[in-house]
Amino acid sequence: MSFDNGASNSMYQDTFDALGVDISEAEQLPDSYCCDHCVNHWGIDLCECGSGERVGECSCGCNTPHDHYGVKFDSMAAIMNAFNNLISQ
Repeated sequence: MSFDNGASNSMYQDTFDALGVDISEAEQLPDSYCCDHCVNHWGIDLCECGSGERVGECSCGCNTPHDHYGVKFDSMAAIMNAFNNLISQ
């Protein structure tokens, strides 16, 4: 799901259905499309830690989603933070 502000959100179908979004004019992606949800484990219903587990069901104990609905995820900042954390260890 993409927004005018450049944000895009990935999610499980049941999460999408629960949002009740009007998709009458939505463009369907090809079946071979690899989304951030399944590849990078980014989504509004996935754990912030990046495990790919649903929020609240992850063994890390975190109850925070990786993404927030309609908010653009700054992947470059996330990469830089991860790199900084790695070199400071």
